[in-house]
This record gives sequence, structure tokens and C-alpha cells, in this order.
Amino acid sequence: MYKFKYYNANPLGNRIDDCTVRAIAVATNRSWDSTYDRLSEYAQTQAIMPNDVEYIDEFLNINYDKVYSSRDSHRVTVKEFLSHYPRGTYLITMSGHITCGIDGCVYDTFDPGDRVVWDAYRIK
Repeated sequence: MYKFKYYNANPLGNRIDDCTVRAIAVATNRSWDSTYDRLSEYAQTQAIMPNDVEYIDEFLNINYDKVYSSRDSHRVTVKEFLSHYPRGTYLITMSGHITCGIDGCVYDTFDPGDRVVWDAYRIK
């Protein structure tokens, strides 16, 4: 059953455009700071900004197993995806956002349940 839990890993509680850092931090059980450092180091090696959509896709493809792609399947919402994958930890990308789902619950600063999934990656 789909659930949403408000979660903001930002160390100062700021509500900024840091969804990539927040989602990966909660999915990997790392701090916001260490996740930011890891993403920044990788982005620097590629000479791109760490919030660039192509960068995030490349980073996720290199580091995690893709289990769903809307390019290969029919389109589903975040709610529908997590109903099909109720166990495990997933990073889920969508237009302009990335979120984390853990055992059917989305951890984010807002509920993206009705947004269409682009790709999903299994973390654990």
C-alpha cells in the first residue's frame, strides 16, 4: 500500500532544489553532506552541474540497477510503480524530480505519487 512521509535531509532544513541529494541520501542511508560531496566529485569529473538531468541518469545507471524505464514499458505513476514493487529501496526519476521509495513509502518534501515515472533504480 502506497504511503508518503515528509522527509527533508537538508541539514539546515532548507527547501531548495536539492531533490537529488535528498533522495540519494535517504536511499543509501548516508548524510546529506556526504551525498552532496559524492555527487559533486562525480559531476566535476564530467565537467557538468550535479543537478543536470543527463548527469543524474548517467550517475544512476553507473551505480544502481535499473528496474523500470518508461521508454521500455507503459507509463506508470509513482504510486503504481510502488504498488508493483512494494519491497525494497528505489530511486525514482520523473520530469524535473527524483524521489526515494522504501518498502512502498515515498520519502520526500512533497507527495509525488501522481507523477509519471521515467526510470526507477533498485538500491537494495
